[in-house]
Amino acid sequence: MATSSTSPRETTNLPDAVRNHPLASGRPKFSLGGFIPTVVAALVIGWALHGAEFNIGELIHDAPNMWHFVTSLFPPDWAFFLNQEHVIQPTISTIQLAVVGTSVAVVLAFPLSILAARNLAPPWLYQTLRSILSIFRAIPEFIWAIIFVSAVGLGVFAGTLALVAGSVGSLSKVFAESIEAIDPRPVEALEAVGARQVQAVSFAVLPQALPNLASYVMLTFEHNIRASFIVGFVGGGGLGFEVQTETGIFKYHQFLDHLIIIIVLVVLADRLSAFVRKRLV
Repeated sequence: MATSSTSPRETTNLPDAVRNHPLASGRPKFSLGGFIPTVVAALVIGWALHGAEFNIGELIHDAPNMWHFVTSLFPPDWAFFLNQEHVIQPTISTIQLAVVGTSVAVVLAFPLSILAARNLAPPWLYQTLRSILSIFRAIPEFIWAIIFVSAVGLGVFAGTLALVAGSVGSLSKVFAESIEAIDPRPVEALEAVGARQVQAVSFAVLPQALPNLASYVMLTFEHNIRASFIVGFVGGGGLGFEVQTETGIFKYHQFLDHLIIIIVLVVLADRLSAFVRKRLV
């Protein structure tokens, strides 16, 4: 039987970084520089597990309680799926929340990202705007929903504003990082022939960054489908508000109906996001 002329253990053609790696010989090398960080990481994880009261034994012991709750959800209330007031309209509102919240956030995030990009904005503006955007990202949609519900009252408008505020900080950051990652040579070429910054952004920056920007938009839309349930839970409208009501009055069969719709919407948003990103990236 013919054999390959190259032995599987032959490493002469491998790059130095691979050939000299501690795992390449099959005999890992231990050093003090690698041992100390490993011990520190293990201690931090152990400390966090203790603080989080992580207990597998307790989970196993209480598993029958979870099983009892899950079985109490079944069977779904199939007739309830056709309820206009509590199912169909809230489902439409949830989709509208995600679409409008994402769209408005994109409109606001794009100009902010240009001002927050290191290669387009002066340092003082770049640093200031990045700090402000970090504050926006630090506040979750749940808190934004509480703020806007107190301002404009219960309903989908408050939920939409919460999604916009929660998305604009993250989108501006990833948009700015995509702009910073472009090849600077086309921009320099346009500037060399007298192009203004608006022209450089339109014809050199945007065409390079657009695939990544579109990918981030779809990921944000997928996230906002899930986040709309959270903001709805505190009065932002949509399916989240219905779920909060049903769990409060123990209508578990109807709660399961909404849970099924939530899962379907998230899966469809994920598939749409993957399709668009595959076509653009």
